[in-house]
Amino acid sequence: MIFARRALQCRLDAVRATLGEDFAARLAVRLNRTGKDRMAAMWELVVLHGLSRHGRLRIEDPLPSGRRPDVAFANDEIEFIADVTSVSDTGLEDSNPYRELSALLEQTKTKLGLKTGGMDLQIGSARVTTRRGTRTVLRIPERKRLREFVRTRIEPLLREQIAQGSNVLNVAINDDTAELRVHIDPRKSPYNRGSYASYDVPTIKDQNPLYNALKAKADQLRGARGAVGVIVGDADSRALAGRRNNWNEVDARGIADEFLRQHRSIHFVLLLSVREEQRSVFQIEPRVRKPHALLAISRTSPPPDALEPLFGKMMGELPMPIDMPINAALRAREVGYGWGFHGGVEMSRSRIRISAREVMEVLAGRRTAKDMNDLHRWSSPGDTPAPNTMPNPFERRLMEGRLPVAMSVVEGTDDDPDHWIEIEFGDPDPAISPFR
Repeated sequence: MIFARRALQCRLDAVRATLGEDFAARLAVRLNRTGKDRMAAMWELVVLHGLSRHGRLRIEDPLPSGRRPDVAFANDEIEFIADVTSVSDTGLEDSNPYRELSALLEQTKTKLGLKTGGMDLQIGSARVTTRRGTRTVLRIPERKRLREFVRTRIEPLLREQIAQGSNVLNVAINDDTAELRVHIDPRKSPYNRGSYASYDVPTIKDQNPLYNALKAKADQLRGARGAVGVIVGDADSRALAGRRNNWNEVDARGIADEFLRQHRSIHFVLLLSVREEQRSVFQIEPRVRKPHALLAISRTSPPPDALEPLFGKMMGELPMPIDMPINAALRAREVGYGWGFHGGVEMSRSRIRISAREVMEVLAGRRTAKDMNDLHRWSSPGDTPAPNTMPNPFERRLMEGRLPVAMSVVEGTDDDPDHWIEIEFGDPDPAISPFR
């Protein structure tokens, strides 16, 4: 996810103390369940924790309509009611399933005995114009028809060319159902590539995933009194990503302003995302990621002035991001806990520092010594050294007759996914080395 698991657990423990065990337990269930709701639960947790540090919260108090907004906040300066949600472009991906098509084609290649990779997939697009504006759609079948399309339209053509002894395979379709070209050259294995038009660029202010998410919350907040708002977290939304590459693209502020214009019962919208900062042109270290906020205020019924300083303080309570929303959304759909310091190592003549999780997995039998060698690009005696490999440092210490004399755990921070184990080696030990 966007924030480290340890940082989220610290905040989960904190809201358990202030908002109750039942609420924290429900959040934990959502955070543990794979799927896109993980991102929504993550944003709800960090927002509520940040607000709880600067005022009093009531959770899910019923409105006269019977609906239960996420939070009612109050301190000595301001009160408001808000719903917290997240937005992604999943709906657009359902109707433009490029990734699924690419995966299905790779599965078909495997079934036909072709090597992994070597595929170039090019997708055509169309411009759909309505009275509200123009949007781009990919010319491929919708997701529910995609598997049948590959099985009946593409696979037979590939089989025919393989039977004819063709080394390079080509499929081109351009009709009412699709416009695409598949070029497969096994000599270019193991990588695939592809090209398609940007279908997730918002071009109509009130017809896009961000606007739809805001509108859904406006309906749920109907009947709320006082200052009312919506807080939106980025779960892989092009509108919130801050990239504007097309002249007809509408940005997040434009969408939020249009929403507030059309829904006067809502007084503010807070949009949360992540930005990467590069310190210099020649920077070697990873880019610095920071939480990013954009506050849109109603022009007809603005909330109190104290709202913006409050949200500034709330942002200061957020953890530092470890991933961008586009990648975090993918990881949220996966089981397991992701990588730790796997493959990382620090060495000197007398010390080796290695991932604690990696060592545990080897000792538990989940990984073999060969897995560890492959991960670190180490070689063992008897191996034919591959390019850019080095001898296994533990094997080298054994050959030198040196045993560990001390081990310590170097704890990672709340933003880290692992600890380090540091092993110190002594001089050659006569127990496993020649007398001297």
